[in-house]
Formats: sequence, C-alpha cells, structure tokens
Amino acid sequence: MIKIGEATAKARIEAPITSIHLTDWLFTMSSEDYAACAKGHHSAAQGMLPSGKRVSVNLEYVAGFFMVQHYIETVSEPAYVKVVSPNTLLWGNDDTFVMAQITWELSVVALDDHSCELTCIVTSETDNAALARQAHESSQDLDGKKTPLQLHIHEETPHFAKDIERKALANRLEERLVS
Repeated sequence: MIKIGEATAKARIEAPITSIHLTDWLFTMSSEDYAACAKGHHSAAQGMLPSGKRVSVNLEYVAGFFMVQHYIETVSEPAYVKVVSPNTLLWGNDDTFVMAQITWELSVVALDDHSCELTCIVTSETDNAALARQAHESSQDLDGKKTPLQLHIHEETPHFAKDIERKALANRLEERLVS
C-alpha cells in the first residue's frame, strides 16, 4: 500500500472522560448527526458483519471524490476507537472509481476532571499507483495544513467533539435522573 494522505486534528470536549465512550458514539451516530459534522458528509449507517464486528458505512465528498467507506471495527475502547475501511470507493466521475484503504482513529485524553481532548487521525492508502501519483502531485506545493484531507479533518473534528460532548452530557443527566 502507498500512503496518499494523513491528517490529524484535535478539539476540546467539555465533558469528563468517564462519560465518553467513543466506540458507542461512532456506532450509534445517526445519519443526520454525521451529515451535520462537515459540508462533505452525506450520510452514515451502521450494521454488523457476520463475524459480529460492527461496521459504519459513510458517504462523503472529499478532495474532489465522492467516497463510499465501509469502516470495520478494529479496536473498540471507551477512549480509543480504530476503524478501517479496506475497500473505500472513490468516485471521480459517474463512470470511474478507484479503491483505497482509509484508517480512522479517534482518541480522548483527560485534560482535567471536567474536560478532555479529542484527537482524530485519518490515514489513506492505495495500491493504485496512478491515484498515489495524482495525490502526491496535487498536494506537493501545498502547506501540509492546506491539503484537502487536512482541511476536511479540521472541519469535522470540532463538530464530532461537540456531538460527543452533547451525548455524553445527556447520558450523564439520564443516569442522574435514574439514580
């Protein structure tokens, strides 16, 4: 596999780390919540493979490609989730697509008793030499902070953090009401 891009972004979550479960958040996110996190997001749906591993299918438009991602649960922990889409389809137009592998990692670390920091890392790879060459040529003159992938990750990560925060705080409130 040839790496064609990697991007990282961080955002603050105003909720205690003990109230956050990234894996549950990722695999219960509604299509509307996913679409609200970035301009290029279209929809998301979750399911389960015959093996019992969860999968999230995401549709988005990034860097001139319409993407269909099939993220498979790889690491599932409250403070860290890693999913891999080994067969992402990148549509450049109505007739042509190429394949890539996308790895998406989310982690949280406590900043204090009431807040934490979300880190979002996305790595894209391909076996398609033409796609790798195109990705390299289109980004070689760009500041690393200005690549389409990096701009997309910087856009979506704060929105992911706010969605995680909202749901974590709502769950804490529900737990207090039940107690």
